[in-house]
Amino acid sequence: MKKKVIIAVSVVVLLVAIIGISAFGGKKKKGIEVKTGKVTKGEIKSYLSTTGKVESKNKKEYYGTQLKVSSVKVKVGDTVKKGQELITFETPDLQTPKKQAQIQYDNAVLQKKELLASKSKIEDQISKLDSQISQLEKSKNPQDLAKLETLKQQRKSIQPISDEKITQANNSVNAANLSVESANEKINQTQSNIVSDIDGIVTELNASVGSMGATGASPLVVVQNISDLEVVVPLGKYDANKIKIGMTGTVKNEDYKYDGKVSFIAPAAKQAKTPTGGGNTTLDCKVDVLEKTPKGLKVGFDADIDILLGEAKNILKVPVESIKNDKTGKNLVYVLKDGKAEERQVELGIQSDMESEIKKGLKIGEKVILNPTASIKNGTLVKDKAGDK
Repeated sequence: MKKKVIIAVSVVVLLVAIIGISAFGGKKKKGIEVKTGKVTKGEIKSYLSTTGKVESKNKKEYYGTQLKVSSVKVKVGDTVKKGQELITFETPDLQTPKKQAQIQYDNAVLQKKELLASKSKIEDQISKLDSQISQLEKSKNPQDLAKLETLKQQRKSIQPISDEKITQANNSVNAANLSVESANEKINQTQSNIVSDIDGIVTELNASVGSMGATGASPLVVVQNISDLEVVVPLGKYDANKIKIGMTGTVKNEDYKYDGKVSFIAPAAKQAKTPTGGGNTTLDCKVDVLEKTPKGLKVGFDADIDILLGEAKNILKVPVESIKNDKTGKNLVYVLKDGKAEERQVELGIQSDMESEIKKGLKIGEKVILNPTASIKNGTLVKDKAGDK
């Protein structure tokens, strides 16, 4: 009976030992499952992807005067040619004041001419009398002496025209001439109509017959060339330093894509106006749309744009999500090697939204762990979800 008990206990101990070995000593660690990507060779293009406002490169705004609008010869949407009349104004009678000023000038010139002629005539007369008096004074003939007294009386009665009177005549001519110039200038400054300076389309009209064309904040008429467009992009202070004139890009709107080129960067930033008074400070950048009359782009609407910041060819690259930055600023990558995570410090180059150039630290074909968590350390057991260990 004791033998049977001993045998039964032995069997139980053996079973417990087998279960323990299976549960503990015999269990194989599988490691943390991770997703991986490969180190490949190729090219990377880095873009600044943003949004801008489509505008015409050739836009003219025409403002009015204090005159009343007499006719409006266009409407919004009309195609106009350079030199075409758009709006006319009722102009006052400015020719009569001009004619009056011209008459005053002509009279002043005539009076001066007559004064100079009289001055010359009087001076000749005085000269002749002085000569005769001089000769008679040498004579002892009683008759000559009587004549001498008569000539002296004549000489005394003649009054020469003074230089002051000549100056007054000159002043009268100059004053009359200023009146003529003022009348002409008023005529020239009076805008009788608005004529288009460019070929384009009327995109805004704020005038009607009988209304006053007074100058104000809004233009009376706007003409734009909508076949020659640009995109105005407001750049933040961090993006502004990345953009240079001459950089190329792609302007996009739904299914339409057009080549573009940076043509202008504003010299100074500006603050956007908002109802509350504050706003973002941005720097305007203009990107020319290189294709004429692009479909799908409308003046005043927004358009997406990718500006090419740089590109590199025939380089090693990895998915961006494989890069991890530690507290010291080092760029780290975890390579899947022999079922373990191997930490590598890497030197980065150009970077896009999806990929990053590796200048140092990796070799082509190596597998890198994507989105490594805090539990991934150097030497951590890992398993590729794709099946490779």
